[in-house]
Amino acid sequence: MVSTRHSTLLNRMLVRGLMLNGFLIVILVFVACMQSPATEPVVDAGDEGVVQDMEPVEGAGGEAAPQSDEQAETGGGEPASDALFTIQAPDDLRPALTTLYGAAHDGKLPAFSEQGDLMAVESPDLFSEYDFDRVFYYLPDTGLVLSSDSQDALEFAEFAISPDSQQVLIDEGLLPAVVTVTDQAGNTVEIPQPVRRVINAYGPSVYYLYTVGAESRIVSANYLGAKTIDSSGGQTMARIDQRYPEIVSDTVTANEASVEDIAALEPDIVFTSPESPWIDAVGEVGIPIFLYDAETPEEIKQAVLTTGEIFGPQALARARAWAAYYDSIFEAVVSQTEGIAPEHRVKVLFTGTEPLRVASGDMYQTILIDAGGGVSVSSELFGYWNDVNLEQVVVWNPDVILVPPYGGASVEAITESPEWQVLEAVQEGRVYRVPQLVAPWDTPTPDSVLAVVWMAQLLYPDIVDLSCDAEAEYFYQTFYGYDLSPEETARMCELP
Repeated sequence: MVSTRHSTLLNRMLVRGLMLNGFLIVILVFVACMQSPATEPVVDAGDEGVVQDMEPVEGAGGEAAPQSDEQAETGGGEPASDALFTIQAPDDLRPALTTLYGAAHDGKLPAFSEQGDLMAVESPDLFSEYDFDRVFYYLPDTGLVLSSDSQDALEFAEFAISPDSQQVLIDEGLLPAVVTVTDQAGNTVEIPQPVRRVINAYGPSVYYLYTVGAESRIVSANYLGAKTIDSSGGQTMARIDQRYPEIVSDTVTANEASVEDIAALEPDIVFTSPESPWIDAVGEVGIPIFLYDAETPEEIKQAVLTTGEIFGPQALARARAWAAYYDSIFEAVVSQTEGIAPEHRVKVLFTGTEPLRVASGDMYQTILIDAGGGVSVSSELFGYWNDVNLEQVVVWNPDVILVPPYGGASVEAITESPEWQVLEAVQEGRVYRVPQLVAPWDTPTPDSVLAVVWMAQLLYPDIVDLSCDAEAEYFYQTFYGYDLSPEETARMCELP
């Protein structure tokens, strides 16, 4: 019997495979329902009758333009036989697309057709999964789907989700000139649109920007796990984003930054944390500031979704896709582990930068353990990291010990310590380092969804049928546009 999770994964692979070949069954069904038979030529919404044959029609300036099954029409009915590609769109979407095409191609007119290189679709809920190389949301809940290999069509679709396109649609009154959001410190922030230049000073939040596809707008950023170019994380980040060496900053950070340095970069918005000491000074010069403070699944989802709102329709569609994926992973693990009795659940100790520094019950690491089906032995502690003694660890007697991939922490600090040999988990080698590609998987970043998969597979290999390899490859290709190498996948997902 195929599990619900595996069925979802198979559907995802099917949908993405069909899209890569230029066909999306669900769209074709949608198009068939909304359009006339393909044998009829396209006519203007304002025409009084249906054209019965293939005779030429009058074009601009009285000149005849040939008709065919793929006859070109603009939103106003003028043929555009010299268009670079064709667009399939319902009548109500054609005026906006005509305006965008003109902005991208020096005032020229697009060609609308019954079978276009691009298909404009108003109902994103028709799609069970998103392929952001093929689906481009230029208006709220309205997307262009690339249905051929036309490079010109692809370039137009990419333009349609750019800041320049956003400005065109703002001028037309189709997108708001100002977006008002509430940050995670409770502040109301008004953000003029479109956002073109961004400073990210808070290390974890830079990955929210990548997840929603806004990385090209970063002019300066602090990166959790990749603070310097020569670090391991920095080298990986440079493969993910060629601009990384130019935009990574150690002068504008959440802890330290000058108003002069920030103002010189002319940002449209600055992202940081509520603890940044320079917030008021930057606010006084009129630069919008958005504060991130996420430590729970709901707060992380809200951070990503609000980030999507800030950057426009495509970013919001990506944010929603990530939130749906995040929820699906949590639900899949819960459904497969909910039958395990409390006394049979694996007891987990999550250590910090020192072996005797442990995660409290208030921390995200404890939530990840719970989501993975385990039980945190230190869940009754409060606050942030807590220092304990080895006697307390012996009383807890964890089945598994986890070590973070940062702060100098290492598995060897525990496994090679004579004092820790008293624990059965250490004797049997059940001490593991949490993975990371760049962002550590145990931190409140979008990547942390993979920690749930990895942990569930680690704790219950005979019960949970999720694949860390498959999910990691899907996640990084979908939300970072990055294809993992086999070595990277193995480094993150293979267990000793």
